[in-house]
Amino acid sequence: MVRTLNILFILAVVIGAATVYDMKLAAEKSAERVADLQRQIEEERDAIRHLKAEWSLLNKPERLQNLVERYNDYLQLEALEPKQIVTLDDLPSRPVMLEPIGGAEPLGGYAGSSAMVQ
Repeated sequence: MVRTLNILFILAVVIGAATVYDMKLAAEKSAERVADLQRQIEEERDAIRHLKAEWSLLNKPERLQNLVERYNDYLQLEALEPKQIVTLDDLPSRPVMLEPIGGAEPLGGYAGSSAMVQ
């Protein structure tokens, strides 16, 4: 009887140790995943900071003025008039997307239709 009880206790200890070891491995994998996600987040933040800096350089008024002066013959830009600025209520509503006449195209909408509007 005592021998059977000892074997059961040893078996319970071995099962408990295996369970704890499995939990330790799962915790290590989770910690690695968290560290990887944090590294990815930091890389994305760096990329966003880089893109914001690039955007601010591209939108410098001096640079834009130089581009306008350089390509004015091609672009034929005109000064903005106050009547061109409207509120959101003045804008027309979005158009309704209709199915093309020939049936459903793989691209959907009018983008997939083969007819060209001239």
